[in-house]
Amino acid sequence: MLLVFIIGIIILIFLDRFNVYKNKYLKAFFGYVIYSLIISSFLEVTIFNYRHYESLIFKNEKELVSYNLFGITCDSVCHVTDKENAYIEMFNIDSEISNLYLDIQSKDNLYLKYKIDFTDEANKLYADGGSRYYVNNIEESHYIRMHTSGKSEALRLTILEDNNNFTINEIKINKEVPMFINNLRLLLTFIFSLLIFIINPKSILYELKFDFKKGKVITVVIISALGLVLCSNTLLCAKSYNDNETSQYSQYKNLAKALSKGHFYLDLKVSDKLKELENPYDISYRDNYLKPYKDYYWDYAYYNQKYYSYFGIVPCLLTYLPFRLITHSDLPNYIAMSISLIFLLISVYKFMYTLIKKYFPKTSFIWYQLLSLFLLVASGLFIFSAEPTFYNLPIIFGLSFSYLGLSFWLKSTDDKKLNKKYLALGSLCMALVAGCRPQLLVGSFLGVPIFWDHVFKKRELFSKNSLKETLCLCLPFVIVALFIMYYNYARFGSIFDFGANYNLTTNDMTKRGFRFDRIFLGLYYFLFAPGRISLVFPFVMSDEILTSYVGVTIFENMYGGFFFINLITLLGLCFFKFKKVINNKVLSNMCLTLVISALLVVLADTQMAGILPRYLSDFGWLISLSTIIVILSLVNSRNFKIDYKKLIVTFIVISLVFNFFTIFLNKESFNNSLINLIYYKMYYLFMFWL
Repeated sequence: MLLVFIIGIIILIFLDRFNVYKNKYLKAFFGYVIYSLIISSFLEVTIFNYRHYESLIFKNEKELVSYNLFGITCDSVCHVTDKENAYIEMFNIDSEISNLYLDIQSKDNLYLKYKIDFTDEANKLYADGGSRYYVNNIEESHYIRMHTSGKSEALRLTILEDNNNFTINEIKINKEVPMFINNLRLLLTFIFSLLIFIINPKSILYELKFDFKKGKVITVVIISALGLVLCSNTLLCAKSYNDNETSQYSQYKNLAKALSKGHFYLDLKVSDKLKELENPYDISYRDNYLKPYKDYYWDYAYYNQKYYSYFGIVPCLLTYLPFRLITHSDLPNYIAMSISLIFLLISVYKFMYTLIKKYFPKTSFIWYQLLSLFLLVASGLFIFSAEPTFYNLPIIFGLSFSYLGLSFWLKSTDDKKLNKKYLALGSLCMALVAGCRPQLLVGSFLGVPIFWDHVFKKRELFSKNSLKETLCLCLPFVIVALFIMYYNYARFGSIFDFGANYNLTTNDMTKRGFRFDRIFLGLYYFLFAPGRISLVFPFVMSDEILTSYVGVTIFENMYGGFFFINLITLLGLCFFKFKKVINNKVLSNMCLTLVISALLVVLADTQMAGILPRYLSDFGWLISLSTIIVILSLVNSRNFKIDYKKLIVTFIVISLVFNFFTIFLNKESFNNSLINLIYYKMYYLFMFWL
């Protein structure tokens, strides 16, 4: 690929030399392409391969042929016989060790984990060199840069993998490191460089004003490319979940089966012992009583001796049920996830188009693309694609309907008179959110600032002369609400009970209640908690939640509060500081509504559900929308300096990069060899200094 890049540079320079590009924007774009090709090629053969050049001056290359085995027996293949103390030890090295080369092929696994210890002039006894992974198919992992203090006499490799067979082919020190031309890194560096050139506020491409009709081809290509990447990632990650799928991930499949038979309860057998429990929601008592098999279905709603799914029914009605009715088989979760992600992509771009066209028509086309991507990522796009379980489906569908509904509502106010068709479509989408993720219904509060003047000034809603418009706005909510209330009543005897409190999970949610002290936990960990960053791929780290709260709450490791992950969204939180710049009453009131709604969802999730990473998407989109309104107002302001635009672009890029690396946080939960191989390829793509 490096050769292709070099040929491409020559061709593009040749074309530019003879003024083939008449359009100044096209000429600028291909200029950025040339610069990006040069930068990525230069970085690949220099910075990213500096270990190769460094190793050219290493002295005393030596093969270590004499070693002792402890807790390991070797014939043609080596076997670990002592799991607690299995190591390879080499003596009389008598040389400074600049690097270590291993050719130790694992026979059973993709990789072999080991620990390095060494002696040198500063450490007569073994110094701890840390643990590493030897990956069979990744040659970069076979070289380990070492920094000993003077000459070393002994080296020890402790095998940390159980039940692993391997062969010892070759062990060397101070071996020349070959030049590793990583095609994927070359491509990613090129794309990243090109994007930086394009979104740099000094780029001439910012002169291209927002015009969807002229830019629809580019937008469709971008959406298609994003959809392809996300669906591919979803498919790859799904392999791991499919290999280890438990009944809890099959809830929508079981619900589709039940609905196809004409009832709401799930066709899952309830054990006699579970029926006998006075309080089946008490996990300690339940698990102790049902020993040794714990014969119940985890995280299902259990009510009146029947199992139900407490997750929103709409995603099931739109995906799993039609598939079952047509094919008489279960729809794989990853296909439903792929459909939902594409739906989210389209709805976000549609919303951003409507918002910009209505309030910021002079916006650059680059800002449209950049802010659309930011909104997608801040909504949890990368987290969803990396964790293709049905748990994310209600959130994704809820977000998609919210964006689409808001888009239709905004469009309904474009003309002098309210457009009844778009009013009805907007209300239908917003109403369907209740059948996906009830928390996201707060998005409907945005109808207040959107329609305020139409109700109180123009009298186009809720007046004697606007009966049709009022019906178009309200009737979809009424119809959907009646269906959902019937659905709830038929299952749990209450029109307002969605059944979440009856799930067989880590605590008795029927007695969870409201606890004032939980509020501070939610505000801190959901919004403001700093995340952990390291110099080891994937560079962002999840961290446990520490609390002095004495009581039952639910939490999973978080990787930082929403404002830490998306620092730029502090603009949305502090929207009131930019009221003069926003200079639009509807937009200012939308920002106020968005921030208040976000805080309400944070409190609701904390009290009713817990503190989990995927819940960031319940409120993050609201804060992000407020942020986008502020940014669009700023960049369209005549007095806004280009240095501030650079600052905004920089923080958006940081947010996108941070969120990108969260894709790789769940590596430890993956047992699929293909996923692990991809993970380690990405590991050494970024960790080129090892």
